[in-house]
Amino acid sequence: MKYVIVGNSAAAVGCITGIRKVDPESEITVISYEDKCYSKPMIADVLVDIPEEKLIYRDEGFFRENNVTQILGHKAISVNPKNKVVALDSNELIPYDKLLIATGAKPFVPPIKGSDKKGVFTFTELHSAKAFKDYLKERGAEEVVVIGSGFIGLEVAYFLREIGVKVKVVELLNRVLAKALDERGSQIVEQMLKEKGVEFLFNNTVEEILGENEVSSVKLKSGEVIRADAVVVAIGVRPNTELAQTAGVQVNRGITVDLHQQTSVPDIYAAGDCTECLDITDGQTKPLPLFPLAFEQGFVAGLNMAGKKLEYLGGLPLNSLKFLPTPVLNAGIVEAPDSSYETLVNDQFEKKGFYRKAILKEGRLVGFVAIGEIDRVGILTNLIRQKINVSQVKERLVEPDFGLVDLPQWWREEKLKQDKTAYKDWRAV
Repeated sequence: MKYVIVGNSAAAVGCITGIRKVDPESEITVISYEDKCYSKPMIADVLVDIPEEKLIYRDEGFFRENNVTQILGHKAISVNPKNKVVALDSNELIPYDKLLIATGAKPFVPPIKGSDKKGVFTFTELHSAKAFKDYLKERGAEEVVVIGSGFIGLEVAYFLREIGVKVKVVELLNRVLAKALDERGSQIVEQMLKEKGVEFLFNNTVEEILGENEVSSVKLKSGEVIRADAVVVAIGVRPNTELAQTAGVQVNRGITVDLHQQTSVPDIYAAGDCTECLDITDGQTKPLPLFPLAFEQGFVAGLNMAGKKLEYLGGLPLNSLKFLPTPVLNAGIVEAPDSSYETLVNDQFEKKGFYRKAILKEGRLVGFVAIGEIDRVGILTNLIRQKINVSQVKERLVEPDFGLVDLPQWWREEKLKQDKTAYKDWRAV
């Protein structure tokens, strides 16, 4: 059996781990245009001179111990499912019996006039983050404009302030993290970043990037022109489905897969940010570009590729802003979509430094926001995954000291220990 994996991040590592739990001998080949396996959620840390080895997700020892051949620095450009080969940009053809497409997501860059100038960067890959850092040093950059106030944009803005660079964040909507946090959570995060020195321009967008060959300023939709020595476009990401489309794989917003992570083409699987995933909180299938979910999907794909049948039961959207002085974490649904949902809030942020919010549907927890006190939130994520009725203890959900002791003993023994969506029977760790 010849296994081939295109991609070299969380989904690929999960797939290798899954394959080796079933098939310890067969050949595995990993193809990636990048030169190392690193943690993508950590790339903004390069701005504060974190040692690069701390960004490594799996080192060479992992691949050597799992008998994996790596083809690095080369891009897979097409897949021929009839002949079962992957074509590289070097004209080499790599044969496969089972293929995993784990090509991740690519940054969304809208058509902004002047975006081809030197000094415009995205921030989803290590090489682009390092190039941005080098550019700042070479130019002696003092002011940067960040377009977008999502997780990537805010993290970049925060670390830029850490190194003394002035930052203005331009956001089309009226608050930060508008698609991820509730209004109060956004307000708290915005205030923390303002205290750090980050400036915000809401209800606005960049219409043009000015300068002859290099960025010198940006023109906003409002007509205002502001100085910028560099621009970071951090509006979001979209599934990278280009390789899958060369194989005739069915694609919607992302690559569509079945419960075994198999695509519409036999022997081709997909996992990670390039796919659509079942959101267990609302039952919808959508792109969920999250590092832990990519590992889970890759792990399930690897098991199935090697002959162990296991279904992927969906993922829980979970986000964290641990770089802030006060940790911020949210999961699932954070704003009640309609009156059939129940909302519980405990806002003690100004007095005691914490904010809790829980969203319930038919007595079951479907989402929460936790700011300031996050030590026991793993229990909340477990309750969401297990779809346990928490009506009896719902008022306690928004207390920072909520714990297992609050749950009836039979729940603890029979439910919380049987987390099917954590794949405990075949878990890698």
